[in-house]
Amino acid sequence: MNRFSILLATPPLLLLGSVSVVAHGFGYPTHGVDLQISDTAAMQQDVDYTDHFRVFTGEGEPASLADIVRAMAAVDVVLVGENHTDPVGHWIEAELLREALATAEAGEESGVVRPVALSLEMFERDVQGILDEYLQDFITEKQFKADARPWEYYDADYRSMVELAKEAGIPVIAANAPRRYVSRVTRLGRDAVNALPSYAQSFLPPLPYPEPSEAYRAEWLALMAEMPMERQCIPPAGEAAAQSDTLVADHEVEQPSHPAAETPPAGPPAHMGAFLENGLQAQTLWDASMAHAITTYLETSPGALVLHMVGGFHVENFTGTTEQVQHYRPGTRSLVVSLDNADDFRSFDPDEHTGRGDFVILTDKSLNLEYARYCVEEEGAG
Repeated sequence: MNRFSILLATPPLLLLGSVSVVAHGFGYPTHGVDLQISDTAAMQQDVDYTDHFRVFTGEGEPASLADIVRAMAAVDVVLVGENHTDPVGHWIEAELLREALATAEAGEESGVVRPVALSLEMFERDVQGILDEYLQDFITEKQFKADARPWEYYDADYRSMVELAKEAGIPVIAANAPRRYVSRVTRLGRDAVNALPSYAQSFLPPLPYPEPSEAYRAEWLALMAEMPMERQCIPPAGEAAAQSDTLVADHEVEQPSHPAAETPPAGPPAHMGAFLENGLQAQTLWDASMAHAITTYLETSPGALVLHMVGGFHVENFTGTTEQVQHYRPGTRSLVVSLDNADDFRSFDPDEHTGRGDFVILTDKSLNLEYARYCVEEEGAG
């Protein structure tokens, strides 16, 4: 598993407590008091991956999760770039959220409680109301899952964080633009969203949304040049003998991140060039949507801390969503945490990892679930 699987709309293979204030554009609570975490949420973190990752600064110096937690106190938003099929990364994300809540809880005695919010790429903005209804116990979890379009492996990957937020009474921001509108950009170009009705545009950032930076464009084109046109089903080290010999690279499955909005066009290179440009513009729409959702919450919740979980490409090297946060709210203090799988997660490769974020966390690649989830046919399948 590598960075390629975290892309959005790519052409290949692809906070606290009870409600007191309703933020503009969202129905989540912005303040509150109840930070008690029940056993229900705690049970979601019943696996300990402490020995399967190492934390470094962006320059490669050894660090720890405690260092990240201390750094969180001085920023407005923590942008955590994950690998979507990495269970170690998901465990780390939940731990960071748990520590943010613990820090807020510790401040209750002094009377200074910092609002905290969880923001997720994995939910789209048009389901914010459904998410709010679940967090406030108006609907059951079954109803929530039926209507909110959670990602395929929500229970294993993200449920623990949502349940932590629910138990603590903090907001969860459904940050992403609806895929159906991003797909329109992939097909027709960035201006295609201008024709959408006002109802649809209400789930998008203000139009026109910002253009991608030249640095982000360069990263995108470099990535596209290297990306295979089919899923590369390579068993994790040490698991080849335990896995089925049957690979299903040609089997249509839901991708671990945003699936390709369209398939690559056949024809001359000029057509592919237009498709790649539209793909970049679609990617940028997702970035702008998430950044606008985050900064809207920050504007209505002075002093708050947002933890945003997102695919790594969106925030690595301080581009993408990180840049868009500054566009919508100049001066916002951001902390970028880049999670990356590595065969030798104990060793920082300066050429590969320097500057990816304020902190770089290398996780055990052998535990990545992409092969198990998407490349091995289910037992008994034809």
